[in-house]
Amino acid sequence: MMKCVVIRLSNECFGIDIHQIRSIERLQSITSIPTTLPYVKGIINLRGNVIPIVDLRERLSMEANSYTDQTRLVVATVNDVDVGLIVDAANEVIDIQEEQIQPAPTFSGNSIEFLSGIAKLGDRVLILLDIEKLLNSDDIIQLEQLREIEESLSSFLTS
Repeated sequence: MMKCVVIRLSNECFGIDIHQIRSIERLQSITSIPTTLPYVKGIINLRGNVIPIVDLRERLSMEANSYTDQTRLVVATVNDVDVGLIVDAANEVIDIQEEQIQPAPTFSGNSIEFLSGIAKLGDRVLILLDIEKLLNSDDIIQLEQLREIEESLSSFLTS
């Protein structure tokens, strides 16, 4: 059995294995960093930790949307880097039985690496995301560099 957090992006629901998530937070003020990838929105200070922020909707090449009271940050750890993922909502945690999960589909012979599968839940279909594969190694390197820059600035300003 898999325990999964259901997130919403636009009108689509996705699932993320709860083991990939550290916390779910309300959206807070983001400090922008110039010359980053378009879906990297900047950084935040979350309980004393500098966390790079990625708009998951933009990372998945979905249309950008304004943030609302329902917008959440899903904080995940990917390759020892904490990352905040902006989602439209994170409303529920569900249990999915192994027999309800099918392999991710392939398109033109290519699989989409960041899909860990498709869950059939009665009339509902839930796309399961693998956060570690969603953010590739180049993304993680850039996010780690952002965190290091902010920590250096913080050290400089407090000394």
